[in-house]
Amino acid sequence: MRNKDWTLVMFTTLTQASVGIILCFTLLNYLGADVGPIIQQGLSLKNPVFLAIALAGVATLISFLHLGSPSNAPNALNNLSGSWISREILALAIYSLSLLVTLVLGWGDWTHRYLAHLLLLNALSGLALLWMMIRIYVMPTIPPWNSWYTGASFVSTAVCLGLLTFLLLSQAGFVVLDDRVGGLLSAFLIAVLIIELLAALFHQRRLNQLDTGFDGPILDRGAFYRLFLLRMAMLTVAVLMTAFLFLMSNSLPGSGCYVWVISLFILVPGQELIGRLLFYSSYFRIGV
Repeated sequence: MRNKDWTLVMFTTLTQASVGIILCFTLLNYLGADVGPIIQQGLSLKNPVFLAIALAGVATLISFLHLGSPSNAPNALNNLSGSWISREILALAIYSLSLLVTLVLGWGDWTHRYLAHLLLLNALSGLALLWMMIRIYVMPTIPPWNSWYTGASFVSTAVCLGLLTFLLLSQAGFVVLDDRVGGLLSAFLIAVLIIELLAALFHQRRLNQLDTGFDGPILDRGAFYRLFLLRMAMLTVAVLMTAFLFLMSNSLPGSGCYVWVISLFILVPGQELIGRLLFYSSYFRIGV
C-alpha cells in the first residue's frame, strides 16, 4: 500500500462517518425524536450537527495532505464537467455549507418544522457526496473496485458509524431516545453489520479469483489475508456484542451498557478502517 493512501483511508472514512451521523439524525427526526433541544446545544460535540461538521472539517484537512499542498486545492475544481474528483470536492463544500447553515439557524429559536426541512437538505447533500465518492472508484480499469461492493461498503460505513454514534450519545445521556427508537437503532446496526460481514466474504471470494498478472490472486498476499481475517473476527464480535446489548439492555446496569457501547465504538470504527485499508491495498490497474 502506498503511503499517500493512508490519507485517503482517513478522508473517506471520516467523511462517510459525518454523512452517516446526519442521515441517522434525519431518521431520528422522522421517527418522532425531539431534535430541537439536541441541535440547540450549539458548538458542542453533544450536538450531532456540530460533530458532523467537525468530522468533515478534519477530513478536508487530511485531503490537503493527499494533494501535497493546500494551494493545489483550487486546481482540483478545474474539471467539473469531466472529473468525479472535482465534483466530489464541490459536493463536500456544499454539504459542509449546508451543515453550517443548519448549525447556525438551529442554534437559535427555530421551530421543529424548519429544522426538519434543513436536516432533509443536509441528508440529501450528504447522499450526493456519497454518490460522488463512489463514482470516483468504480472504473473498468481497476477490477477490484469495479463492482457493487465499492458502493455498498461506502454506504455501510456511513450507516454503521452514524448509528453507533447515536447509540453512544444516547448512552452518555447527551441524546434522549425512548426505548422504541433506541431498539430500532440497535436492530438497524445489527442488520448492517451482518450485511457488511456477508458482503465482505462474497467480495473477497471475487478478489481471490482475480489475477493481477504479476502477483497471483490478491488473497495470496500474506499481510492482506491476515488483515482480512482480523476484520472478519472483529465484525463477528461486533455483531454478537450488539445483539447482546439489544436483547439485554434492560437487564444491564447503566454503567454496564456504557462499557459495551464504548467497546463497540472501538471495535466498529476499527474494522471499518481495516476494511478501507484492504480496499486501497487491493488496487491494481489493467489497460491504460
